[in-house]
Amino acid sequence: MNSEDVYILEVIVEDEVLASFCQRELDACRKILCSSPLFIKLSEGMVGLGNLNEPKQGLVFVDFVGGTMAHRRQFGGGKKSEAVARACFGNMNSPVIFDATAGLGRDAYVNAYLGARVHLFERNPVVRLLLKNGLDRAMSSDNSDFFRERMILEDVSTISEYSGDVVPDTVYLDPMYPERQKSALVKKEMRTFHELIGCDEDRLELLDDARKIAGKRVVMKNPKWAPILNEKVRTAEVVTKNHRFDIYSPLLRR
Repeated sequence: MNSEDVYILEVIVEDEVLASFCQRELDACRKILCSSPLFIKLSEGMVGLGNLNEPKQGLVFVDFVGGTMAHRRQFGGGKKSEAVARACFGNMNSPVIFDATAGLGRDAYVNAYLGARVHLFERNPVVRLLLKNGLDRAMSSDNSDFFRERMILEDVSTISEYSGDVVPDTVYLDPMYPERQKSALVKKEMRTFHELIGCDEDRLELLDDARKIAGKRVVMKNPKWAPILNEKVRTAEVVTKNHRFDIYSPLLRR
């Protein structure tokens, strides 16, 4: 990130009650640096991420109850048609999954509604705030029990900080890679994420940390062009049109 391209994330508060409710998370966001003029807006119970360079894009927010998420759950296929589930479940019916890079929670949601219990971790404070807000709103829906029991946002932001008693069957990783090209094929939402997060240069460290705590497998989602991080411990792969899910053995199989 060049110094001339650095912006401090702007925080716009129109909902004081919501701001008070997530004050700790907001405080962590106020000094975030981005490569574009990004902002978060708190309004009418919702937290959204915006980009002043993309005024037509609208806000990026997490919605587990309506929109594409609800449609995917209602009309999507089962485990066999969802590549992330094939990779994370293997032969298990109801695995415990640690989603170590939860992002907007989409893959976690798919795994959860297909039967997994997912513990979510997110390192970026802004993305974590979006995710927390989406889960908080989902808790007020008719399916509140599902979200409470199946999608658990952990208090710590990384799996290496986790000190609880749960041993995951699967640890799932979806690190950010650098953009290969700026084109219409790259969704504006993803471009905004790249400008907020950049790319995760510590992918190998993420894999090593995941292998230390996974009970049965580690799954890393990559672009198809990305190199395999550790061929010696990779046991399988699930390949789609644009992505490759590499499956790695844990350090100590339980």
